[in-house]
Amino acid sequence: MDQQKNYLVFQCYGNEGIFHECAYALLSLTRIYKGTLPPDTEVWIYTDNAAWFQAFNGVTLPLHFAHIDKDKITRWRGTIDFVHRVKIEMLKDFTRDKQGNVLYADTDVVFNRCLDDIFQAVAAGTLYMHVMEGIVSSRSNPIFAKLDSYLRENTPMQVNGKPLWDLAMWNAGVLGFNTSCRYLLDDVLTFTDTEYPKFPKHIVEQFAFSVFFRQAGVVKTAAPCILHYWNLKEVRSLLASFFTHFRARTWSELAVWSDLIQMPVLMQEKVNFLHNRDITDKLLKKNWQPPEYNWNEMITQL
Repeated sequence: MDQQKNYLVFQCYGNEGIFHECAYALLSLTRIYKGTLPPDTEVWIYTDNAAWFQAFNGVTLPLHFAHIDKDKITRWRGTIDFVHRVKIEMLKDFTRDKQGNVLYADTDVVFNRCLDDIFQAVAAGTLYMHVMEGIVSSRSNPIFAKLDSYLRENTPMQVNGKPLWDLAMWNAGVLGFNTSCRYLLDDVLTFTDTEYPKFPKHIVEQFAFSVFFRQAGVVKTAAPCILHYWNLKEVRSLLASFFTHFRARTWSELAVWSDLIQMPVLMQEKVNFLHNRDITDKLLKKNWQPPEYNWNEMITQL
């Protein structure tokens, strides 16, 4: 059995846009580590198409694949038919025969720093999520307001002396934990199966992680090391253009050139666009679109 290895875990199946995101994330990881991860670190991808990744020329990362298919995804969605339930079942499956430090990431991430400090902290018992989004009882957005009302009426559970509505909501696009804490996944799954049928909102899974990670200890943010661009789905067209243009090039070349896609800049461009829309554009629900790049011209910048 593996002893205290570091595992970076993704789920990547279905739409090719998800695969483009995952490959882009892996390219950012390649840049950060200059091509080679430490020998105690492995990358695992739960996917229905491992051949898609294996087609790249000269991948330098230690990629490992776990096969999932439609039947397994259906089972993992459960009787509540909840897409985010798959993540919980996947992590239960992954940690069943592993010993070590797990860092799960959604595919729509960019790695900005080495992960060594996170893995070291996880080995010492620290829990990670992406970023704290606010206290539920602040009612700072419509979904918080609905969840606050629901919890007050239906869920008397407390964590460290606080009712659930006074807890922080964390983004679950990144999760870090040692396999000694795998029992938390059972609690997260039970809470999700219980609450989602009564409150069928996408945030139930991430709130379940927020509750039980906080119950187990202090939760730290992975945001300084990992950017999660969850609200930038429009960029998939740009990623598709990048991988179509450069698909025949080596992994090392892709790692360099992928840095031309600056997600923080694109996120700000979208914010500016939405902020500056006039009334007509809002009524017509005019949406932001990423720029179209001339890749041959763009690579001359690097």
